[in-house]
Amino acid sequence: LSLVEAAMLAGSVKAPARYNPLADADASFARASVVLKAMQDVGFITDAARRQAETTRPRIVLETGTPGSGYFTDWVISQLNGILGSGDKPVIVETTFDLATQRLAERAVEHGLGVEGEKIHASQAALVAMTLDGAIRAMVGGRSYAQSGFNRATDAVRQPGSAFKPFVYLTAFERGRTPDDIMHDGPVDIHGWRPSDFENEYKGDITLTEAFAESSNTVAAQLTDQVGPKAVVETARRLGITSPLQAVASLALGTSGVTPLELTGAYAPFANGGNGIIPYAIIRIRDRTGKILYRRKPGGLGAVMSPTDNAEMTRVMVQTVLTGTGKAARLGERPSAGKTGTTQDFHDAWFVGFTADLVTGVWIGNDDSAPMKRATGGGLPAHIFHNFMESAEEGLPVRPLVGSELVADAADLVTAPAIAAVAPVPPAPAPQPAPPEKPQEAFDKILNGLFGGT
Repeated sequence: LSLVEAAMLAGSVKAPARYNPLADADASFARASVVLKAMQDVGFITDAARRQAETTRPRIVLETGTPGSGYFTDWVISQLNGILGSGDKPVIVETTFDLATQRLAERAVEHGLGVEGEKIHASQAALVAMTLDGAIRAMVGGRSYAQSGFNRATDAVRQPGSAFKPFVYLTAFERGRTPDDIMHDGPVDIHGWRPSDFENEYKGDITLTEAFAESSNTVAAQLTDQVGPKAVVETARRLGITSPLQAVASLALGTSGVTPLELTGAYAPFANGGNGIIPYAIIRIRDRTGKILYRRKPGGLGAVMSPTDNAEMTRVMVQTVLTGTGKAARLGERPSAGKTGTTQDFHDAWFVGFTADLVTGVWIGNDDSAPMKRATGGGLPAHIFHNFMESAEEGLPVRPLVGSELVADAADLVTAPAIAAVAPVPPAPAPQPAPPEKPQEAFDKILNGLFGGT
């Protein structure tokens, strides 16, 4: 900060709204003159320094390349006291965050809501993208951080709908079921509960692969009744779900709330070969002298499923994007997998999926839980996922999914015809390489990123 910029911030304390330089630059600058005069009066600056400051043009950032990065920054800062304890000394926090990926995530959310949001009465969205070991690369906690700092990615507990079904199917596979088993998709009565499929359309006798891909509610409910709701809860807990879960039959349809962050993290084991992860953002913390105050230790929750069960889950989740409810999320010839989720009366819609590089979860809805207009996980959430992942993975080598080597028809991952998503996002400007930074310049840039406009 220059002297006049520092004076503008100090002067704003008296009336932050009135002296906000974005709202009224003239009032903010006039207030800064009062501060500069007071500094001169008590001897902190000279008369010459005051006059020079008053003739220096302040830099006021009106817009940044990643205006939603505040969601991630707030989440990281909220963890510091738990790691370091209370204190007021400056620290340098090194994170997993990637600004280029964040920019693409924000563009995908903004574009998706702009094109389809009003039509389906969806006002908010959240997106979390992480590597297969849980390193957060991008986090969009809402449509606009400037309008609402509430982080829907980490703090909004919403029903996942059918996006919860992978935990049901994994539990069934662990108890002897296979993707080729035949079950009946039709009206059922489970202890007085009568779940129905979307628009009451039933398919009769189908394989579990087709039941998963088409998101059959009645088959998922039957599987949950067979293995027991408590077993499904235990599976979800093992994979990383931490929110309270009710061990009831309707759990099969995702009636217990979760956050986008934890649900996305719980899908990571499906993507990485069966190892549970804990989503993380902080890699290392040091003070200005370079002393290491904290360093993340590698590791996670260990193996949470067998290789065979992982391969079977990969198979059914791939089929969802090839022929099922998640076709709009298909990434051309890049292998991908995932699951859609739509709650009763269209209050929430999800798509959570993965490639060999990233696991990404997308939620859309309204803060007041107002129902949307027939919004499903295979619609806008799948479109946002597709548009983000297509751009985020551009230039990366096409690699098979970790669990696909045991899938008999793995060749289908790259031979099925591509299905394009609706309204692709316009390409982002290519980032320009930055010159090497000196240590102090790098530190100043970090502080500017945390508390300034970039």
